[in-house]
Amino acid sequence: MAEEERNINVELLTFKGEDCLKFSFIGQFTVDDAEFGVSEWKEVFASAGDEKVIIIWDSKQMTGFENKARVIWQKAIKDFKKQIDCVWLISDSKIIRAGAKVMSAFTSYSLKVVNDESKIKF
Repeated sequence: MAEEERNINVELLTFKGEDCLKFSFIGQFTVDDAEFGVSEWKEVFASAGDEKVIIIWDSKQMTGFENKARVIWQKAIKDFKKQIDCVWLISDSKIIRAGAKVMSAFTSYSLKVVNDESKIKF
């Protein structure tokens, strides 16, 4: 069976000398995308132990999100907050930025918003 088409790509990478978990969103962020992303997130965090991880959400190609997908994502953030160093959001969209800021208000992680990956600074 062919791999299911997803609107999210998840990768563990070294960026500017730091280990990061990067989520790239394309198009509409759906419940299926959220569930897939959270399962990948759990796997990476399980192998990281107590080490805190930098998260990058590349939302430059995201066009929007289903409300239930946001709820699933928000729950994951609460579940993983002890392992999150900070979250970098890359987006030009005021709606996506506002949604991310609302999520960060309910958790203790640091959200930093930039409009281009090159502006991320550790």
